[in-house]
Amino acid sequence: MKNKETDILVIGAGPAGLIAAREAARRETGVMIVEEHAEIGHPCHCAGLLSIKGLEQLGLPNNEFYVQNKVKGARFFSPSGLSFTVEKQEEVACVVDRSLFDQYLANRAIESGAEILLNEKVESIKYAEDRVSVQTQKDRFTAKMVIDAEGVSSKIIKEVGLNPIKRSSYVPGIQYDLENVDIDAEYVEVHVGKKIAPGLFAWIIPLSARKARVGLGCKGANPKFLLDEFVRRRFNNAHITISEVRSGFVITGGPITRTFRDRFIVVGDAAGQVKPTTGGGVILGGICASIAGKVAAEAVASGDYSAYFLKQYENMWKNQLGAEFRTMLLARRILNRLSDQTLDKIFRIAVKENLQDLFSTNGDMDFQSTVLLKLFKKKEALEALPSLLRDAIQF
Repeated sequence: MKNKETDILVIGAGPAGLIAAREAARRETGVMIVEEHAEIGHPCHCAGLLSIKGLEQLGLPNNEFYVQNKVKGARFFSPSGLSFTVEKQEEVACVVDRSLFDQYLANRAIESGAEILLNEKVESIKYAEDRVSVQTQKDRFTAKMVIDAEGVSSKIIKEVGLNPIKRSSYVPGIQYDLENVDIDAEYVEVHVGKKIAPGLFAWIIPLSARKARVGLGCKGANPKFLLDEFVRRRFNNAHITISEVRSGFVITGGPITRTFRDRFIVVGDAAGQVKPTTGGGVILGGICASIAGKVAAEAVASGDYSAYFLKQYENMWKNQLGAEFRTMLLARRILNRLSDQTLDKIFRIAVKENLQDLFSTNGDMDFQSTVLLKLFKKKEALEALPSLLRDAIQF
């Protein structure tokens, strides 16, 4: 068993860990990344729909080898099949191969000076007076501080005295890559309803006009059964083939209560830095990870690893994203309470009053608070208020 020393140890080589490592290593700080799996980007649990604006904010290109398709909008479907379309004139999102995307991020981290070690599953973490010791199944790592980017299944948050993600925030999900489908390659589809996907929604993300990534997340039901039913109803095509199956958990409960302590920062899915409305975490988690890497490098430069110093990480990401998470969490809690009848009523109002124009003009895939607050204030939304109150009381 070897003992390896570094300034900053990053646990987890997903997007959040790799972005944090890149930012820290850019500042001439010693960075090691430990990843439990044998290959970067595997296994993959993500749908891979990333906004072009968000990629730009993270300093990432939207025309690299990991991009499979680009879309300009989304079509939303109610439980009874009512629909409206939200779109822009230009392309707004990339569909990426998440394995290739993660490998691209890994290369950027390595180019910045970080070192990645695979097959290093973390077993425990211990504090000494002037360092942190992390034990994996193979080696021991000694670091001045740790960035925890383990993802949903983070083991060590409790060990350092922080509160992990609540189990009630976990939504089981499954998705297929399908071939021989007939879809519009420029539009994502979102299907809502308790019979379709209680607790979240079903999605169709086009890879091309004949290939799509189709999945759903749900609570209190079997996601595979519901997905099979959804695919059968939506496509009704015996020639469809499944080329890949992925499963995992979607986080919809918002960030954990505290994301730092002395010599320790937690980022990304492990911190719950995920959009409660959709479960997407790459962009907002990446923004938080970028902040984490910079603050960690500053801690190394100053020699101050105290909770008081590292609190600036949490202050910074909350100042930038706190309102977004709160608004999206409120929207998710409201959506979870709505009956299919109320959802249909809301869709009828949206279509009648052209509320899709509000989303098309003001919508942002990642920063959703502006359009959500505008929607809450629309007088047309009051038409659905009796139904909303009824659902809230019955919940």
